Amino acid sequence: MGTGEHSRQNNFDFLRILAAFLVLVSHQFALNGLPEPSIFRMSLGTFAVLIFFSVSGFLVSQSWRLDPNGLRFLAKRFLRIWPGLAVVTLVAAFILGPLVSTLDAQAYFSHPDLRDFLRNLKVTTVRYVLPGVFEENIHPRAVNGSLWTIPLEVRCYFVLLVLGCAGLMTKRWAVVLATAASAVYFFGFAFDPKNYQFHFALYFFAGVCLDLYRRAWEGGPHYLLAASGAASLALHLAGADHASLLFLIPACVVFIGTRSTPVVRRFGRYGDISYGIYIYAFPVQQTVLCVGGKDLPFVAGLAIASAVTVACAFLSWHLVEHPALRLKSRLPVRLGFGQLLGRSAGR
Repeated sequence: MGTGEHSRQNNFDFLRILAAFLVLVSHQFALNGLPEPSIFRMSLGTFAVLIFFSVSGFLVSQSWRLDPNGLRFLAKRFLRIWPGLAVVTLVAAFILGPLVSTLDAQAYFSHPDLRDFLRNLKVTTVRYVLPGVFEENIHPRAVNGSLWTIPLEVRCYFVLLVLGCAGLMTKRWAVVLATAASAVYFFGFAFDPKNYQFHFALYFFAGVCLDLYRRAWEGGPHYLLAASGAASLALHLAGADHASLLFLIPACVVFIGTRSTPVVRRFGRYGDISYGIYIYAFPVQQTVLCVGGKDLPFVAGLAIASAVTVACAFLSWHLVEHPALRLKSRLPVRLGFGQLLGRSAGR
């Protein structure tokens, strides 16, 4: 999730891999029928997703600033999200599904749930069920419960694109004001813990704001951390715990991510496997529980699922995601709607 268009001499790869593993661990509890670990009065998985959205907002905003072209922006986001999502969807539908389904091959491949599951390829739609798959698991029929956040992030991309094309990304104060007004409305008047689109988007655009004002704080990042911590503490003491985290989490994430810590900054030296971990963990965990049965010890299931997920993520990065990202270098330097129409007319 996010973009890879940043120097590898920072800690962002570590943060994303850490967040992906936090989601995996949180889901391991849920898929075993156990309460998910909590932090800041939210599940560990939700906390990890807030990290993802904060990082994504910061880096995707940077991507737009460095190359403010709408079509190239869309192409880059597509190349980052869709290839990995497409492969995991097809692998689940045509390899994993037939292997573990309780239906025979003919019934499986003719079932309408299979065609419906392929709607995940649209990115903006999420479907969880494959015919006869994981029916005996504690969470029956759930094939990939992690995909639901991807459409939410894609919608954030489109909002940023609209702001950029309207010229508002050059008016930093307007973006900050809109984000602040949205936060006041959400936390003050319309708070709904199940309104994930609004909630997660606030963290995405908090990351955007931190990028837009990067020159103002990068000379003294500790002051940014102190100021955000003080604001967060004040809101916490005032009883606004959820709002306080909007000041705390994005600032801490960006502060840690922009550092260049020995060892930590090398977490991505073999590839950015965070997205692969995120999209493969759930089906791998469900498969391990399906094969191992309800008597499989929790720690053993977690260890097996983690090892297999990392292997899948490694293959996804090197065989799918990274080759797709290399196509960015082939995007035309000047790409506009008129140019595309001209090319189409010339075919």
